[in-house]
Amino acid sequence: MRPIRVVSLGTRARMRARAALRALGEIFYGATGFEFERETARMRADLENLFIFMLMGDMLGVPILPPYYSLRVVPFLIPTLPGWRRRVLRERHPLEKDEFDLHGL
Repeated sequence: MRPIRVVSLGTRARMRARAALRALGEIFYGATGFEFERETARMRADLENLFIFMLMGDMLGVPILPPYYSLRVVPFLIPTLPGWRRRVLRERHPLEKDEFDLHGL
């Protein structure tokens, strides 16, 4: 059985003030920085897909880089291949493109 914890009135007020400040901070972040973070994550994923495709392209039949350089990097890509395949081959919705976003409207 847990002991009952008695919290003073001042401590309870400080806890509520912290929770309110945290909520305001999350609202401010959502209004200002969330879209930028999502956009940069999307851009990073696109660049990573392109990079992996360039390195693995020779094995897929698309010669982009000389095989010597791509084969030197392949051991570092092995752990990321299942996630890359899942990202590239997943089914996409036609309206998922960036052109269909409202961008602040």
